[in-house]
Amino acid sequence: MTLDFTVFADDIKSEEALGVELTRALKGVHDVRPHASSHSELGQVIFVQPSDKAHAYLTGLAGSEKRRGRAVFLIVPEGATQIPEELEDGLVDDVLVYPFRKLEVISKIRIYEQLLMWNEVETMNASFSELMGQLKDDFKLAERLQKSNLPARFPEVRGFKVAQRYLAGMKSGGDHFDLGDSKDGNQLSIVLTDSSSYGLSSAVLSTLMRVTMKLSVEEVRSSSETVRRIQDELKATLTEKDKLSLFYGVLSRKDYRLRYLNLGSTTAFYAPTGGSFTELKSGGEAITASTTDISVQESEVVLEPSGRLALISDGFADVIGGSDKVRALLNEFRSLDAKDALNEMVFRVKSQFVEDDDMPAQDCTGVIFDLDARLIRLA
Repeated sequence: MTLDFTVFADDIKSEEALGVELTRALKGVHDVRPHASSHSELGQVIFVQPSDKAHAYLTGLAGSEKRRGRAVFLIVPEGATQIPEELEDGLVDDVLVYPFRKLEVISKIRIYEQLLMWNEVETMNASFSELMGQLKDDFKLAERLQKSNLPARFPEVRGFKVAQRYLAGMKSGGDHFDLGDSKDGNQLSIVLTDSSSYGLSSAVLSTLMRVTMKLSVEEVRSSSETVRRIQDELKATLTEKDKLSLFYGVLSRKDYRLRYLNLGSTTAFYAPTGGSFTELKSGGEAITASTTDISVQESEVVLEPSGRLALISDGFADVIGGSDKVRALLNEFRSLDAKDALNEMVFRVKSQFVEDDDMPAQDCTGVIFDLDARLIRLA
C-alpha cells in the first residue's frame, strides 16, 4: 500500500525534517510519499506540529471538504502531560509522540487504515441501499409495464374486470374458456371446458358455435338447456374414453344473479365483498358417451359489487393439491390484483418444474372476474 502523507509545521525546513523521520519509521511497511503543506493535494494522513498557525490551519481544515476521509495526527513532545486543545475540540483524530517510535507510528497508521476501510464499507452500504431503493422502484415500474402489455382477451366486459392465465399441458385434450354477451347486453354467458382428447376439444369448439347460433333468447337464460344442447351436439363424436368437464353459466346484468351448471372436475369459487372464497356447488359427473340425460338443476349465486368469481380448471387444482388448497390460495391472495393472484398460482405450478421448458401434466386455466364496485342492480 502506498501512503501519501502531509506534514504541517511552522516552516518548510521543519516539515521536511519531520517527513524524513516519518518515512524512516514507516519504511518496510508502507511505500510512502511525504508532501509539504505547500503541496496542492493533501495526503491521506496529515501530521501537524502544534503552534498558533497550526491551530488556525486545523480549524479551517475541520470545516472543509478536504478533511473528509483523512486522518489528522497532532505531534506532541515526549513528556507532555496535558491533553492538547486540538484533541479535545475534535480538530485531530489522535496524537503522536515525538521523537517517533516506529511501532507507535505503524500502529497509528494501521488504526487509520481500519477506520478508512469501515468508512468505505459504510459508504458502500449506503450506496447499495440507495441502489436497492432505485431497483425496487424500477421493479415496480417494470411490473406496471408488464401488466399493461399483457394481452387483454376480454377488454370490454361491462361491469367486470376479467383476468386469465393459461399453461399448456402435456396430455392430449385441452381447456377452452370464452364469454358471450347477449344481443340486448342484459345477459353474459360464461363457459369453461376441459376435454380429455384433442378430437373432443375440436368438437367442443364447433359445437359451442352451433349451439349458440340455435339458441333462442329464453333458452340463453337457462344454463341447463344450453348444456343439454351441447350434449346432444356432441353425441356423435364422443368416444368411450372421452370426458368433458364443463362450467356453463348465465349472468343477468339486472340483478347480477349467476345461474350455472358445473359438471366434472372444473371448480368455481366466489368471494363476496370483504369475505372469503367458498366453492360453488358441483352439478355432477363429466359428460361422457354413456351420459343419457342431464337432469341436474342449475345452481345460482348472486354476485355483489367488489365480489370476486374464480374459475379454475383441474390442471391447476391437481398441481396445487386439490380444490381445498386452491380455495386457500385464493383466500391468501384475495387482496391482490387478479393478475397477481393468478401469477401466484402459475408460480406454484412452475416451482415444481425441473427444466425451464417443462410443462404441467395437463392444461391449466384460471379466470378471475372482479365485479365493479359501483354496480347498481336494476331489479
